[in-house]
Amino acid sequence: MKKILRPLLYLTFVLLLASCSELLKKTETPTKERMQGLWKVTEAYNDSGDTITDQINFPVTAFWLKSANAMMCTGGPMFMYVVYGENQYTNIASSVDQVFNYINLDYTDGEFFVADSVVERFTIEVKLEGLPGQKALTELLTLLGLNSQFLETTVYHKFRDVKVEFVDDDNMIWTLDNTTTAVYNKKDQYGDYVSWGGWSTTSFNRGRFVLQKQTVPIDSLVKYSASLPKDVAK
Repeated sequence: MKKILRPLLYLTFVLLLASCSELLKKTETPTKERMQGLWKVTEAYNDSGDTITDQINFPVTAFWLKSANAMMCTGGPMFMYVVYGENQYTNIASSVDQVFNYINLDYTDGEFFVADSVVERFTIEVKLEGLPGQKALTELLTLLGLNSQFLETTVYHKFRDVKVEFVDDDNMIWTLDNTTTAVYNKKDQYGDYVSWGGWSTTSFNRGRFVLQKQTVPIDSLVKYSASLPKDVAK
């Protein structure tokens, strides 16, 4: 009898643990909800583990993730680095650093997409465009030596399956790894997406970005960061 009861008790214990685990999963805050808010990139690394924080902050990299998938950010320099690579980006940034004057020009728009559950991957799309009066992206693409047919003033850069991890409620990590894929589009005269072939979607820079939640409005964060000396702001 004891030989029969012991396996039954063990099986009951295992099933109970599994039920508790599933219950905790269902009650855990969905990833999309945890991601919402204003976040500042405090650390950035390329896929070799070298820091690139100083190279992407103009003067600060911030993401305001809102409801209904909406996003506003100063992530233009960060995604230009990701898309075009370190060597090209370094030359471009030194030539058109005024492009990244976010105090006087509009923020970068975009969207983020997350499944309605607890997940480990999400999609982010950033609209890089020619800024008022400067045509920044057109100048950037010209410096890259692209043909005139690719000199669009607005390109939608989408990255699918970006890994997201939470250290705690105030700190999260985004990783663009080998699972992450890219899609670059422009829009036609009807506003429909059309594939943009101006740059390779496979050669983007992988990397890891550490973000910290902020309690001030994005305007205040940017203006404060811009008022600091460069070595302090970064």
